[in-house]
Amino acid sequence: MRCARLTRPLIALSALLLAAPTQAADDAFDWGADLRLRHVSIGNVGFNSDSPTAERNFQRYRARLWGGYEIDPGVRLDARLIWEGRHYVLPTPGGWPLPGFERNYSGGVLFDRLVFTLEEPGGLPLTLKLGRQDLIFGNGWLVLESSPFDGSRSIYFDAARATLDLPGDTQLDLVYIDQSADTGRFPQALNGELEDQVEQHESGVILYARNRALIPGADLDGYFIYKHARPNETPDNLRFNNGYPFTSPTEHGDVYAAGARIDTPLAERWRLRAEGVYEWGTRNGRDLDALGFNSRLTLNLGGGLDSKLHLDYEYLSGDDPDSAGDQAFDPLWGRWPQWSELMIYQWPLETRVGEASNLHRANLGWIAQLLPSTRLTLDYHALWADQHSTRSAAQLANISGAGDFRGHLFTAWIKTRFNDHLAGHLMAEYLQPGDYYAAHRRDNGYFVRAELTLSW
Repeated sequence: MRCARLTRPLIALSALLLAAPTQAADDAFDWGADLRLRHVSIGNVGFNSDSPTAERNFQRYRARLWGGYEIDPGVRLDARLIWEGRHYVLPTPGGWPLPGFERNYSGGVLFDRLVFTLEEPGGLPLTLKLGRQDLIFGNGWLVLESSPFDGSRSIYFDAARATLDLPGDTQLDLVYIDQSADTGRFPQALNGELEDQVEQHESGVILYARNRALIPGADLDGYFIYKHARPNETPDNLRFNNGYPFTSPTEHGDVYAAGARIDTPLAERWRLRAEGVYEWGTRNGRDLDALGFNSRLTLNLGGGLDSKLHLDYEYLSGDDPDSAGDQAFDPLWGRWPQWSELMIYQWPLETRVGEASNLHRANLGWIAQLLPSTRLTLDYHALWADQHSTRSAAQLANISGAGDFRGHLFTAWIKTRFNDHLAGHLMAEYLQPGDYYAAHRRDNGYFVRAELTLSW
């Protein structure tokens, strides 16, 4: 039974976590574990209350167990094993429009980290990492997430990374990425589950330089990114994620990006973060010419709550419908909920899951430390489209053509740590769609999540 498939891995992994010591007697070996419990409620997915799948209510259970062994000084092997199961309350199996939807889904037991690290080979100021690993550059705007289909279950990259420490507090990274569209390649899921992680097979190169000395207290970054995409030829009826079949447009082409980032103090209580990038190349047979800009100005108010105000502006170019080329910004490996969980479910109306593009975003936010262990974040986002365009005629039906205002988005987070082993959060989002969307896509939407994380 599916319920048994869902609960048995959770029980087994929980028993391992509870029975395990926090550290082995041999100091060369260290390990840990965590268990994340989530409940999610989403209203009016796709801004259409008449849809049979507009209301979604489900739980996610993710367990991770990791360890590392220092073979010799500077030579290390790390591994992390994960499993996530889900239980859907809504939509019911009869309400889901795709065949094969199952209320209980037990996903793959797989390694989302399996990496060999070599530090200072031959006495050089160099670190080499080879294998499955996490990659985050800057604030993760363009490089953080390689597997958008599984949500936050994993963000791993199959990659080789060389990090060189240079004089003047400068660091240079060279990364090669070779990412499969699904989990069928080594190291496969231990329980035989095959899941798609992204629409196409992807490979690429990242050259990233960081300096922390030219401006006191500031980070200065410059980078070049290349991403090659080739279609996933697996038939649609064999492609699964989260227990149900799906289709999402696959892509092919070569995208090049050159950008710069600064994170610097401006005055005693002011700080500025800004990043800009230019993209070119080809995508799906069209010449690409796109721009992106992301910024935040922060004012430290201090006081008893140690509060901060921030003002953000983000621009992602849209595809000009009057041009033969493609101007739609490509988020590269940045398809994750950077400022909204709810919008992850709305982007497929015109692009793909988590694929933010064609956007002007203005954000005013406030962060306060309510208690030493508890932080509150409140944000308002005003959203516009840059162009009246989509990537397919089918998606064009979701756009009104009457205006460019995407809507008002309100978000709230409260995060707390109860003790060294238990943390949690509550978060809520509410979106009022604007006249950019078609009349049948203007129902207000919401996203609510409660989370507890146990760690050892």
